[in-house]
Amino acid sequence: MGLGQVHLQAADTYASLDSWLHRWEPRLKLAAGLAFVVGVALLESLLPAVAALGVAVLVALSSRLPQRFILERLLWLAPFLALMTVTLALGNGWPPSAAGLVFAGLVSLKALTALTVMITLLGTQTLQASLNALAHLRLPSLPVLALFLAYRYIFLFRDELHATQRSLTARAFRPGLNRHSLRVFGELMGTLLLNVLDRSERVHRAMTARGFNGQPHVEEPRVVNTPDVCKSLASVATIAVLILLDRGILF
Repeated sequence: MGLGQVHLQAADTYASLDSWLHRWEPRLKLAAGLAFVVGVALLESLLPAVAALGVAVLVALSSRLPQRFILERLLWLAPFLALMTVTLALGNGWPPSAAGLVFAGLVSLKALTALTVMITLLGTQTLQASLNALAHLRLPSLPVLALFLAYRYIFLFRDELHATQRSLTARAFRPGLNRHSLRVFGELMGTLLLNVLDRSERVHRAMTARGFNGQPHVEEPRVVNTPDVCKSLASVATIAVLILLDRGILF
């Protein structure tokens, strides 16, 4: 079993749990999730954005995914989110204006909501099920294949980088801001890129030898039942209500 397969299994650890989200048909679940995220992006005021985040958090808590699983993935993006928030808040200079703070808060709430929704949706089904759903939703085959290969081999690239770092440490290499370190880092990146290109060529030849024709292999879709449709309609109705509240149409 390759390293990439090990990481894929780790990513799918909680896909076998049982919850209303796990039982949701993947195509409708992804479509409803994307519709919810698009609707959140259309919100223009803080209160509906806070409500959307609350809905996303409640859905995540009801998915039976461990809270640590969700929080760890949110923490990966916390530095970028914090940097974006500070940059937007100070867009008009120091001190930040009230409008700048509101805008920064609104964008941050939207980003956090979208991340929570996507982490929850992807965590409640296997990667293969997600890719099958994208293919059955008539997404072009090239992006689907690119997503799978990128997810599959980014871990191999990371493992090779870690192995190289361990090799440098074993040779008593101490990085620093000097010519020797920069030369070593340049050689390291060049070697990694050459290894990646060589590996990609070997993978392409192996896939071609097995009759690969450019189309990803997808399984037959699951049968859509009434609960699946009800969940999708409830998701769309929720974001529709929030948009109407945001526009001041309902009240």
